[in-house]
Amino acid sequence: MTSDTPTASLLTLAQSIHGLTQEILSHLFTRNHPEPTFAVTSVDVPEDDYYASLRDRLSESALDLIHLVNGPRGYFRRFLCTHNDLAAYQIAFEYSFFAHVPENEPISVSSLAAKVGLEPELVGRVIRFLCTQNVFREVSKDQFAHTASSIMFVRDHHLRACAEYQLDEMFKAASDTAASIKSGKSPFEERHGTSLFQFYGQRPQHATRFANAMIGVAKMDRQVSELLNGYPWKDLGDGKVVDVGGGNGHVSMALARAYPNLKIVVQDASPQMLAQARLQDLSGLEGRIEFMQHNFFTLQPLQDAEAYFIRQCLHNWNDAQCITILRALVPALEHCKPRTPLLINDTILPAHETTNKFKEHGLRQMDLLMLVALGTKQRTEEEFRRILREADERFEITRIHSDGTMSLIEVILNK
Repeated sequence: MTSDTPTASLLTLAQSIHGLTQEILSHLFTRNHPEPTFAVTSVDVPEDDYYASLRDRLSESALDLIHLVNGPRGYFRRFLCTHNDLAAYQIAFEYSFFAHVPENEPISVSSLAAKVGLEPELVGRVIRFLCTQNVFREVSKDQFAHTASSIMFVRDHHLRACAEYQLDEMFKAASDTAASIKSGKSPFEERHGTSLFQFYGQRPQHATRFANAMIGVAKMDRQVSELLNGYPWKDLGDGKVVDVGGGNGHVSMALARAYPNLKIVVQDASPQMLAQARLQDLSGLEGRIEFMQHNFFTLQPLQDAEAYFIRQCLHNWNDAQCITILRALVPALEHCKPRTPLLINDTILPAHETTNKFKEHGLRQMDLLMLVALGTKQRTEEEFRRILREADERFEITRIHSDGTMSLIEVILNK
């Protein structure tokens, strides 16, 4: 009996948790990987697919057990107040709690308050709340230190940007979701008075943070490691890969470093994104990666690629707009050699009962993120097949590479 069975008992769930924990410990031992702790010295968990599968199954059972032992009222008593949780994090990030707590020693509430410019009472309330989630810890009365979960935001500015943009513009937009349905605007536009793309176009600092946040999201979800290991990039030889709508190019840079024979052209319509791309560390990539301004709603100008790659772009647009984007690639694909792949790297929403609830929750959370941000959606496999068919009946999905939160849809244009 598994945790997704309606009759799963408390004991069954507990036994599932025990068994999966043993499997995880065995896997860590086999890889000579330390067991995770809350200490700042803790090593992050493995990123392999087997560990992720065990983690997802264990998380599902653990969350189901928590839900059952609390009952519906007890469960929702906490859940319906999670906006208050986010309020505490909003304060902590806005006033740089994470950076002002020393990495290797505790700090008093009064000293931290002086550093962040807030009253000690408020600082104490916020940081004690965060301690209940193992983000910081009170080592003695009024003395606080980092944990693995808090120090992460000090050591990695991409992950910090990811948290900050979610707690700022996205959190505010999400609160207006229901109202936006009546107005016909996206929740983001309902709250901020402008579309997401216009918002970042008018606010360079926010745009830079958003670009860094997208790198952080990829780190959190193992997206880049899955991409690098989940497709036979070596088969492309020393050919050219065109990264359509590639933003600041961080994924293409990782791809170029992992596969030294590839030459990659990163295209984006935004001059700001391309400017940020050129500021990144390009050492070792000279002559193998270039940047080009291109609007993917217009015809693809490069017609000599070994592959075209479009990542996390189609989910930003409605079906009609996606069809236009795909059609703009057709003449280039017609000019390339037969079976030149179009690689669509995006989330695929699962069909009924094809994955566990913990993993599905994460995927559907991303679907609602698109609703909030742009009034768009993540798509099912059938929806991808439909927009490809409507763009050109010659499009054929030859394979779907899928292990984690992102899938890689391999498409060819039959000639």
